[in-house]
Amino acid sequence: MSATDSSSHASPFEFDLVIRGGEIIDGTGSARVRADLGIREGRVTAMGRLSGRARETIEADGRVVCPGFVDIHTHYDAQVLWDPVLTISPWHGVTTVVMGNCGFGIAPTRPAHRSLILQTLERVEGMSLSALQAGIGPEWPFESFPEFMDTLERLPLGINVAAMVGHTPLRLWVMGEEATQRAATATERAEMRRLVAQAMAAGAVGFATSVSKIHIGYGGLPVPSRLADFDEMLEIADALADAGHGVFHYNVGRDPRWDEFEALHHRSSRPVVWTAMLAGSLGPGSHVAQLQKAAAQRARGLPIYPQGACRPILVEFDFRSPVIFDTWASFEPLRKADSDAARRALYADPSFRARVRRQAEAAGPDDEWFMGGVAEGDSRRASLRRAVVAWSGGEPALAERPLYALAAERGLDPIDLMFDLALRDDLKLRMRTALLNFEDNEVRDIITAPEVLIGLGDGGAHLSQLCDACYATHLLGYWVRERAAMSLEDGIHQLTAKPASIFGLNDRGRLAVGLPADVVVLDPQTVGAGPLERVHDLPAGEDRLISRASGIEAVIVNGRRLPPVGAPVTQPSGRLLRSSRPAA
Repeated sequence: MSATDSSSHASPFEFDLVIRGGEIIDGTGSARVRADLGIREGRVTAMGRLSGRARETIEADGRVVCPGFVDIHTHYDAQVLWDPVLTISPWHGVTTVVMGNCGFGIAPTRPAHRSLILQTLERVEGMSLSALQAGIGPEWPFESFPEFMDTLERLPLGINVAAMVGHTPLRLWVMGEEATQRAATATERAEMRRLVAQAMAAGAVGFATSVSKIHIGYGGLPVPSRLADFDEMLEIADALADAGHGVFHYNVGRDPRWDEFEALHHRSSRPVVWTAMLAGSLGPGSHVAQLQKAAAQRARGLPIYPQGACRPILVEFDFRSPVIFDTWASFEPLRKADSDAARRALYADPSFRARVRRQAEAAGPDDEWFMGGVAEGDSRRASLRRAVVAWSGGEPALAERPLYALAAERGLDPIDLMFDLALRDDLKLRMRTALLNFEDNEVRDIITAPEVLIGLGDGGAHLSQLCDACYATHLLGYWVRERAAMSLEDGIHQLTAKPASIFGLNDRGRLAVGLPADVVVLDPQTVGAGPLERVHDLPAGEDRLISRASGIEAVIVNGRRLPPVGAPVTQPSGRLLRSSRPAA
């Protein structure tokens, strides 16, 4: 692919940009066509064989030209304030993100609750507290959700941003710290409904909440949304009904709540997107019954969609914040530890180790791993048996060595070895394990089911623990090209028009004359997600995992081509996408 600049010609230009000779896949699932694409003033103005002059031309022979990808599950709410380009998403062809998922966000937030919100994000979304504090700064330019939206609109965005209003900051605003302790009163529910209506009027694309028991916030307490009773959920659904737009995002963890999904849809008249359908969440093959129930709801015309992932749930963790053990009863003292010294004392304590060992060897329903384990068989021990050492400062040669094999080699108990290594590395030892979604045949069933939305990229969250913001290129490289699980047209539809339409982003996710020019040019033979790398580019020098894309040759947002990865963005391309009631 090559680019040429024709700006020296004196005659006027018909197009700002023409992409010539590519195979256009328009996002709808229709078959590809070989054609040129013309862009002017940020919109697609022509498709076909074009002869008009252009300021810039991209030669795309042998390449696919498709809509920019729409990532519906991100947590960029804080990162956008210091990184308005929203790396790494655009590297992988994403031109629109939806943030505020799972009910977590930073607005509305009273000044008195800012520290609690950041500590919640640190705990539940694995964000570095020092990076959050340095990146946002002490003075936030907003309190209410409408003020947050106005702040977003003023940022030099690299890609398009849409936001949901989150239940956790909403409850903290209305109830203060009691939000982590009790259900709301009728008066408090009414105030939440009012604030959600205000957020929807300001352009929120939906409301998001979580009742998942893995979501533990500051001080080891449940996140505020987990204390809401269902009457509170229904009253908030009324606000969506009044607004006439938006989705209800419901994170239920590992146990689908089929009746509640339907009740929320009937009350709100809006689509319900629930998280998450993952292979193995309730045991081997558990996705089959879930898919059958989801398909039955869709067959009845109900806009209820499970959200699934196309990548294994691989989590890397250290021993300052070992989130993988967040639901383990034996780790309750660790969750309350407020210093590294207290953590070291626990890890060295034989009685603590004995409790962890007993739980690791148990097979009961309370012994689940992060994202929900299974209540039968040998699942928890199997998860621990998949654990490998990701990094050890004291013994670098241990990298990628399985914990259990290493323990057997040294004649040690695996739990003792794990904690001994953690103490030797001053709690910086990193381990990695596959928790769920690692059986390819089961994942294939999920991501090819028509009722499933592919997402769960989690961009902006768990930055030092995992990196799935590269899921779009992984889908196209692994599932489309290598595994032939779906056609390229279907894969692109899953990443573009399908999520955009469900979330009401009706002018995104498709290539058609008159629509905004969010475009990706890719090489279908090489597109993919690269291996994970650890870099230290967050505020305060904090680290994160990244993946670089291959085969993404141009990303165009609202008609403007993004610079290559690593080059500064001098002309912002993105926009805040405000949702509104559809015209009658």
